[in-house]
Amino acid sequence: MIEQTTPSEPPPRNAMLIALEIIEMIPKDKIDFYNDIYHLIHTDYVYKDHNALQTPHNWIKLQNIMYRHIPAPDEDWKEKIVDVFIGKTKS
Repeated sequence: MIEQTTPSEPPPRNAMLIALEIIEMIPKDKIDFYNDIYHLIHTDYVYKDHNALQTPHNWIKLQNIMYRHIPAPDEDWKEKIVDVFIGKTKS
């Protein structure tokens, strides 16, 4: 019997790893954006295990910060950060 194979789904992404990528891309003059991501990582994400960091709840926290600081990706640096956030590219 021949088994049917389905395309495998990519593994779930870890919100903390993405937040760490994003924080490195934030321009130096965007202090509030940097501080919000830093606070999320150091007061919340560091206390979660790998599986918890893949849940929608943790992605929503990061998403809310992204929407607050990048309501529209109207600059090159914003586009690059959004691409990393949505999984289109890596930094």
